[in-house]
Amino acid sequence: MKKIWQPIWIMCVISLLFVGAALVTLRAAAQTVSPTTPSSHPPASAPEESATITDDPTIAPDAAESADHNVSFPTDI
Repeated sequence: MKKIWQPIWIMCVISLLFVGAALVTLRAAAQTVSPTTPSSHPPASAPEESATITDDPTIAPDAAESADHNVSFPTDI
């Protein structure tokens, strides 16, 4: 009967160790993501209107710059 209880106790101890490690990890993660923690970096600002590039639908794309011209296929298939 003792041979049955020994692996059970070992599994219980290992399970408790895993649960403890998970709790410590989750608590550490919660403390680093806390919204009350002041950030050392300023929030990222949105780009200015002049910095954004908009596509002009009236200009046709240059065929020489097409991605279709840069396609290569392996020859050793």
